[in-house]
Amino acid sequence: MGLFVQAKSIAPVAVTVDATQVIVTEIHAAVAGTSTKPLSQIPARVKLPARPIYFNGRDARLNEIVALICVLVATRIAIMGPGGIGKTSLALAVLYDSRVIEVVGDHRFFISVEGMIDIDAASTHLANHLGLDASSDPLSSAIGYLQSLPRALLVVDNLETLWFSNNASACVDIEQFLSRLAEVSSLTLLITSRGAVPPDGVQWSNTQSAELAQLSLDAARDTFVQIATLPAESTEQAVLDTLLIELDCVPLAVTLLAKLAVRKNSPSDILRRWKKSRTKLFHTQGEHRLRSVDVSITVSLDLLKGMSRGVEAMQLLAVCAHLPDGLMRPVFEQLDENFGNIDAAKDMLVEFALVTVGAEGELKMLSPIRYFVLENHKMTDTHFDSLQQIYFDIAASAPQEPADDFTRRSTQFAPEYGNLTSFLLHLINSEEPSEKLFDAVHAVSEYAYCTMPSTTLREALLLRLTTQTAWRAECLQGLGRTRLRRDEYSHATDNLQAARRLFAELGNRYQEAACRFILGNCLQMQVLFDAAEAELRAGRDIFIELGYESDAAECTQRLGDICRRRGEYDQAIDHLTSARDTFKRHGERLYAAQCTRSIGQIQIGQGNLSAAGSDFQSALSEFEALGEQVGAAQCTQLLGEVRRQAFTRLGSRSDVAHCHWSFGLLYRDQYRKREALASFESARDIYEALGWQADVADCNSLIQNLRNLP
Repeated sequence: MGLFVQAKSIAPVAVTVDATQVIVTEIHAAVAGTSTKPLSQIPARVKLPARPIYFNGRDARLNEIVALICVLVATRIAIMGPGGIGKTSLALAVLYDSRVIEVVGDHRFFISVEGMIDIDAASTHLANHLGLDASSDPLSSAIGYLQSLPRALLVVDNLETLWFSNNASACVDIEQFLSRLAEVSSLTLLITSRGAVPPDGVQWSNTQSAELAQLSLDAARDTFVQIATLPAESTEQAVLDTLLIELDCVPLAVTLLAKLAVRKNSPSDILRRWKKSRTKLFHTQGEHRLRSVDVSITVSLDLLKGMSRGVEAMQLLAVCAHLPDGLMRPVFEQLDENFGNIDAAKDMLVEFALVTVGAEGELKMLSPIRYFVLENHKMTDTHFDSLQQIYFDIAASAPQEPADDFTRRSTQFAPEYGNLTSFLLHLINSEEPSEKLFDAVHAVSEYAYCTMPSTTLREALLLRLTTQTAWRAECLQGLGRTRLRRDEYSHATDNLQAARRLFAELGNRYQEAACRFILGNCLQMQVLFDAAEAELRAGRDIFIELGYESDAAECTQRLGDICRRRGEYDQAIDHLTSARDTFKRHGERLYAAQCTRSIGQIQIGQGNLSAAGSDFQSALSEFEALGEQVGAAQCTQLLGEVRRQAFTRLGSRSDVAHCHWSFGLLYRDQYRKREALASFESARDIYEALGWQADVADCNSLIQNLRNLP
């Protein structure tokens, strides 16, 4: 039964409320004043990165952007330019500007998509940043929350990670991502990205001034002097100006070399070493200008390698470069035995401004530095092997549902998810697939299935599995399950059919039957009942032949659901009763209760109210005993429907009105506006006929409140 624990959650349930919609409507209700939960608690307030310490020469651009935000509600701003030009610093200065705070208040958000693999990862990151619960559609959840705010400012930083892709579909995805955010009328959207022209799909408010130029010489000089604490009238000012001109006044290059001056390296010393690196590319227009940061990084790294323990610091930097979310403290400590003095190496990297230390002690690199080091400085074999084993162990610890401590373990695991994804992708693309790599991809993908379903790792691995038929089959099966959970039915069907064929070729009949079971669910969701029935019957036959009665009962349960949806009620009851009996014999109380509830729904549809009431009461008791709150709530609602129909038959108009009233309250609490309105209106009409004016007034008040909701 273990393989089907997650697949069961996919089965259709008559009165399930989508979790994402609940989150969104809860926020809407808080804004409208009809929820008992304050908006401030719906999600928790998020923290912003620190404001820039050194900010020179950008006042004109800052004032221009602030003016747009203050005048236009739906402002769409792009800050473009080459790497290291100061795009993020300008965006942060906007976030902390007092005029912006006065307009937007605390609803200022900042996310970096650096290191994100795809738009799913970016959407998940945004939803997590806003404090929203896990959802199969995190972008819709985030948009729903942003729409509930009177004004908001969202900065999406380092967009080039996703936008500059050789994958055409990835470019379309990012344009759609931005377009959906831009549709939020109360949101000011600000992006930063390398390049000169903003992405399509959004009408940018500052198209003519989106590209950020280098600093003026005065601003670059002020920045260098402030960081290096040089005297205002230094005798080397002319040399400094020459150096800054050679740097093309690129902010990141200026900042990095100013950090070197703090270590008593004079502008003359730095300029000499700079010229040794040759800088002809600085005088070239076009894409070569982007390499200016590379040259500045090379100078920093050359100076670092000339220091005592500089080589070891470089080795640590190469490790950090593989981890976009930062080298976390636990991993740092595990690497200790592979370094002579890892703490001294870390201190040197921090001193040379090649890494920063985050709030949790993680070592993070600026993306230009990280990309440069990845390309030019490889890890030693010892460090690579050690990091690989550490992350294989972390992957093996990935929590899987339905463990009781899933939430606690997920909190511990989640900070490494981005690093794991990035590092595993590197292994997939650089090495022959191994059993350890396959197991790691499987574990991380299953964790993602339980939180924010992603196909990234399995898709990449599948491309490398050319001869490993068993691994291909498992990979395809996992992709099919994930895509089914993401409602990508067509792709899920293709993956599951391919997996089923491979398992059949391998003679793995149990997994072949498992694929047929999941495929039957997928086809049922597409209302392809005949095909779904064929798959479920074939899967059930195999399970019975192999002696797996509970698994066969799951297939029978799904066949009952299909018959119910077709209107074949007698056959549906036979299937569900048979499945329930099997589940009871094997102690599967949850699935037995689900069958009982489904039987009750058929009974109520046939007008057998007494039998339906008995079924719902029995299922309710089981759900409550098992702690299944959603199932219990559904049975409570269904018992109310039985009562309403019973009163209608008896002709007790006041009781019928009361039932309509109760259903209205229930639908309202479930954020089902249309059903709530219909119930309150039905109750009001009966109360009017009875002459109960106070009850009529109560109904009208509730109806008006509902109509005022968005």
